[in-house]
Amino acid sequence: MTRLERRLTRLEQRIDAIYEMLEKLLQLQQAGQHPEAAAAPPALPEEVAEGYMAGLPAIETVAPGEGEARPAAAELVDPLEIQYQLALSWATEGRTKNPPEDMAEFDLAGRNLRNVDLRDAPLERANLARADLTGARLVKANLSGADLSRAQLSRADLSRAVLNHADLTFAYLTYAKLNSASLRYAILTRANLSGANLSGADFGGAILHRANLTRANLRDAQVHRRQLTAASSLDGATMPDGRLYDGDPEPWKVVP
Repeated sequence: MTRLERRLTRLEQRIDAIYEMLEKLLQLQQAGQHPEAAAAPPALPEEVAEGYMAGLPAIETVAPGEGEARPAAAELVDPLEIQYQLALSWATEGRTKNPPEDMAEFDLAGRNLRNVDLRDAPLERANLARADLTGARLVKANLSGADLSRAQLSRADLSRAVLNHADLTFAYLTYAKLNSASLRYAILTRANLSGANLSGADFGGAILHRANLTRANLRDAQVHRRQLTAASSLDGATMPDGRLYDGDPEPWKVVP
């Protein structure tokens, strides 16, 4: 069972507990008894009492026989919306929890995450395909194995982020900060990295086929000649040895 399935199971159990309490209250009201005078209903799970369910939509109660059967939990709560809200509130709530909120394998495809603070976020294997992360702060975020294909990451701060094995095919990373980031075995096919700060980044085993590195800063980056040869453009780029690109993709023509 995946982490998402376990969360959905717990969520359905909490909603069932609420329905049971509401049904008992309805029975007491129909019998003419005051709810406060009757025996206390079963305690809700601790997570509910702490406000976990505060963000759920209101539940309309219908007396037995007066309406349709109660809706299933999946109809009440959109798990993808819950994940999106957790991502938006990561800086104020998720990071402060002990332990921090785990967002591994979250599905945030196509979501608007412009300028969102996701520093240190655990987003391993998350689906961020086509997401808008323009200007987002992802310093030291763990995006290992994440799907960032066609994502908008212009001017995003990914300094010291971990992007090992991430899919950045067709990703838009113009003027993004990737200094000291780990991009080992990442797929950057046709990614647009023009003007990006890639100083000190680790490209070991990464695929840079047809990547646009125009005016990119590659100073001290760990990258091989074959990888740079595969790029579509290095015009105006600063090479790992500190020189401006002169038509030769050799990263270390100048002895450090």
